[in-house]
Amino acid sequence: MSFKYLKTRKEGSSLWVEIHNPHVNFLTTAITEELFALVKEVSRDDSIRVFILTGGLEDTYIMHFSIPELNRITTDNQKTGMNKIVKSRLGSSILRYLVTFNNWLMDCSPWYETLSLRQSKMLSNYSSTLFLWLQMHRLYLAVERMNKITIAAINGPCNGGGTELSACFDFRFMVSDQGFTIGQPECLIGIIPGGGNTQRLPRLIGRPKALELMLRGNQLSPEEAKQLGLVTDVFKKKDFQKKVQEFADLMAKRPPVAVDAIKRSVHQGMNTTLRDGLSIEMAQSIRCFDTKDVEKAMENYINLIQERVDVPADKRMQVGDLLKIMENAEFVDRFEGR
Repeated sequence: MSFKYLKTRKEGSSLWVEIHNPHVNFLTTAITEELFALVKEVSRDDSIRVFILTGGLEDTYIMHFSIPELNRITTDNQKTGMNKIVKSRLGSSILRYLVTFNNWLMDCSPWYETLSLRQSKMLSNYSSTLFLWLQMHRLYLAVERMNKITIAAINGPCNGGGTELSACFDFRFMVSDQGFTIGQPECLIGIIPGGGNTQRLPRLIGRPKALELMLRGNQLSPEEAKQLGLVTDVFKKKDFQKKVQEFADLMAKRPPVAVDAIKRSVHQGMNTTLRDGLSIEMAQSIRCFDTKDVEKAMENYINLIQERVDVPADKRMQVGDLLKIMENAEFVDRFEGR
């Protein structure tokens, strides 16, 4: 599959995806469309364990979403009457339930998701806003639900839509020594983070901090973002790709079924009650135990315990050495679970 704005390269079991949209990598609907297609393709590729998104231009990640595209939203809403519908309590409620039901249908049926995206794209000449929102939301959900470890490698300034897209990834790393910042400044021009971060940020960093970041609209340094929990870790520019790759290599050793099961349990469980969340966890746990990966790992682990742990103190392995073996996933030489 060829792309206009994306370049890909494989490093071991990791796929690096670079965004190329000179001069500052503004995020556009076209880029979200390409990313969505790539995410769907990668999700079916068992040879890829880790998906890494970064900026392909020097010192450039994602400045924010394209302002010309956002500027068309007002006109489009007036054309379709959406601006009037949302001002009515009844109209707003109906719209909310219709959008929620449509998202549910797309979650249940990939065929329906494809059809909805195609139909909204066909209407783009009249109103591009529907396709913009639909494609953006489906991409962000697809990244969040991906059956791979996902990493946002933030190698430049990151704002607005860039921050929203990054929030969907499992891990976020940022260059620490070039003066780059990250923020959610939409409020400063009178709008809200409309790509999902009014919902994801509170789940990621807590409601008070999320409200502060969105209402102040201020910029955070990499260290401040790390302290807040918005960024996983920060590295100097000269070490950045190497450090991210080292982390990706470690994550690539995680059994794919366990990775997918943990992500499903967390994302689905956070949106329901504890009672329902425990049921989701139980189902995913049963799924994990039904793989050859667990069979082999358990057998090898039991042998190690018998030979090196459950023995007299003078022959016993240090706990740190045992944990190192577990962290490096030395119990299984290859994964077979699906």
